Amino acid sequence: MTAFHRLSSRPWALMVALLAALFLGCAAPEGAPLEPIVRPQARPYRPPVPREVVVVVHSAAAEAPATVELGLSVRGRPIEGIVFEGTGGCVLILGGIHGDEPVGSALIERLAEHLRTHAADCAGKRVVLIPRANPDGLAAGTRWNARAVDVNRNFPAGNFTPNSRHGRTALCEPESRALVVAIARYRPSCIVSVHGPLRGIDPDGRAASWALAAEMAALSPLPLKDLAALPGSLGSYAGNTLGLKMITYELDRKDPPAWNRSSYLESHLAALLLAISNG
Repeated sequence: MTAFHRLSSRPWALMVALLAALFLGCAAPEGAPLEPIVRPQARPYRPPVPREVVVVVHSAAAEAPATVELGLSVRGRPIEGIVFEGTGGCVLILGGIHGDEPVGSALIERLAEHLRTHAADCAGKRVVLIPRANPDGLAAGTRWNARAVDVNRNFPAGNFTPNSRHGRTALCEPESRALVVAIARYRPSCIVSVHGPLRGIDPDGRAASWALAAEMAALSPLPLKDLAALPGSLGSYAGNTLGLKMITYELDRKDPPAWNRSSYLESHLAALLLAISNG
């Protein structure tokens, strides 16, 4: 039996012999300098990204909010909503329903600025912000609208009382109608109305409103405070008539402070962001 036949009968021995021959055949001649072995740099391993992950990343990119006209004031000024789109429900936050309380408008505008650069704080929800619910009153510096009606007494709540200040009928004023249009269009589960200067977080309606108000008070400079359910107010309408989570967020002043405006407004953002996530 030849050596090859003896090896071929033992596969492992044949493998060793072939490797030895290959090594000896590739060896450099005696005295020749050895060439360095250059191996290509290994590329770092990057696992493939599943397609659904790419979709999620792209869908999480911040979209510019839309500005939507909800109606016109008595003087023809637009009542606008800033709408951050989302699919996990809706929260509506407004300010300036009383024209002599511009601090509410300032806080809503600061919140809009924050959400434009912190889209994740929308918590996946549609967030509708209305900074200037009574633009005529804000322009004139008066509590009322241009017909001397308190817009926040003109809603079709069960306790609406007609008179010259509340309006002859519920929703007789274009500003209150614009807010009811927004509620009907976007169907929020929670509404926060920012006022001043009564300093407190006032829940209207059911136990869910009280629970949310207590959570907000834990993050806010303002205390939990039970104010009366005033006739024809947005709080009475949304919280008691519609059964929504309803918070009246009463700041401690009517005008934003001049010297620490930014820090003052930012001190209330955490409570409003919690209302977005938990509302």
